[in-house]
Amino acid sequence: MKIRRALAPFMTIATLVCALCAQLGVPLAAQAATATLQIVAGARVAAVADRIAHGLVSGPDRSIAAAYQVADQNLPAGDVRIAAAGTPFVTQTYVGVPVGITVDGKLARTVMAGYRVTTYVRTAVAGRDLAPGAVLAESDLALARVASNGRPAIGLESLIGRKLNSATPKGAPLYVEQTVADTVVKPGQAAILMVRDGNVALTVDVVARTGGAIGDTVTVVNPQTQKAIAAVVTGKNRVELTLPGGER
Repeated sequence: MKIRRALAPFMTIATLVCALCAQLGVPLAAQAATATLQIVAGARVAAVADRIAHGLVSGPDRSIAAAYQVADQNLPAGDVRIAAAGTPFVTQTYVGVPVGITVDGKLARTVMAGYRVTTYVRTAVAGRDLAPGAVLAESDLALARVASNGRPAIGLESLIGRKLNSATPKGAPLYVEQTVADTVVKPGQAAILMVRDGNVALTVDVVARTGGAIGDTVTVVNPQTQKAIAAVVTGKNRVELTLPGGER
């Protein structure tokens, strides 16, 4: 003990560290490993990948966001450089960016940073909260920019006059299959037929033989003559026939 105290002023820092670790029971191998490692923050890797990913996805109808957080990297001690490594993986919905980490000029690790890509479309949505059975009018609908689910956009004209199957909240996308045709002319019911011939229009009381929604062609019968005529549905119990050469 007296000799150790006498030599204490001449002991190196490393010797003191080894002596302390020995007293604490830390193996020398663990001491050496700890001394030769460094931690490279995942944020540094992500910063390089972000610049590359955002350069690959652009435009007003597309956006990109990180799919997960890049983890911190345990690497050997030395001078660190981070740069792109290899060709990015790019699809319509995902981008993967390989990033290389070199230590003292040697590639130590390649890390893949992942990104989700969202494409937006302008499509028909509910303009307000809609109840089941609502017959859609233009005031019930709106065009909005929403995330694409791979389906084509729907115009308002495809939905107007159709009956909604289920409750739909404001802003939710609407598709034709969520609706059914609203049959405004029904078989066996009385209807009014308007016959147009140039600037002349004539109305006739008829009976529908077949039913249909607005825009459908149905068959109606003149009860006086029993003559059947094909006409286009224009409203509730109303059909129209334009004679050849009588288009307005």
